[in-house]
Amino acid sequence: MHNDPSNAAPGALEAVRRFVDTDDIYNGRDALADVTAATEWLVAEGMLDKGPSMTAHDLSVLRNLRDALRTMAAANTQGEQPPHGAVDTFNGLAARHAASVRLDVGSGATAASLEPCEDGPGGVVARLAAAVHGAVLTGTWTRLKSCDNPECRWLFYDGSRSRTARWCSMRACGSIVKARRYRDKQRRGAADAS
Repeated sequence: MHNDPSNAAPGALEAVRRFVDTDDIYNGRDALADVTAATEWLVAEGMLDKGPSMTAHDLSVLRNLRDALRTMAAANTQGEQPPHGAVDTFNGLAARHAASVRLDVGSGATAASLEPCEDGPGGVVARLAAAVHGAVLTGTWTRLKSCDNPECRWLFYDGSRSRTARWCSMRACGSIVKARRYRDKQRRGAADAS
């Protein structure tokens, strides 16, 4: 379910999805559990070079960013505006770590991107914030959603034409949630009939 390639987001937004999904609620695993685990994951993903060690404060910043991004993606699932608290957290963390415009010319076209102005964990924050910025501009941000199963909350990219997907997997989480809702409705109906 979680390794389903259809959940992948386009371009740099995929890094955001993978970063948030370091907190695998369904399986009880957190790749940002401690400084060592977080460093290993970020290096393996190419988001961090081996170098100065990450601090406990850096880890706290990354976890706060992850939580804000998940909350904002959950709002996308509901078709709502993200809560101000999550947006304020994201904006506050992003503001501390600058990115600059980089132009690349090739094959007769000019491309522009935002690149972090620093290395290390601050550069990770800037890179992820730049990816969100790009996704908002291209209209792909609202398709990054958090699974509506509260026991999962895995991020996925909604590639459906209707943009109404609510679960990372209809076969797994969708079936579980729908069956649970049906049983709850049946119980309420039986209680009302008594």
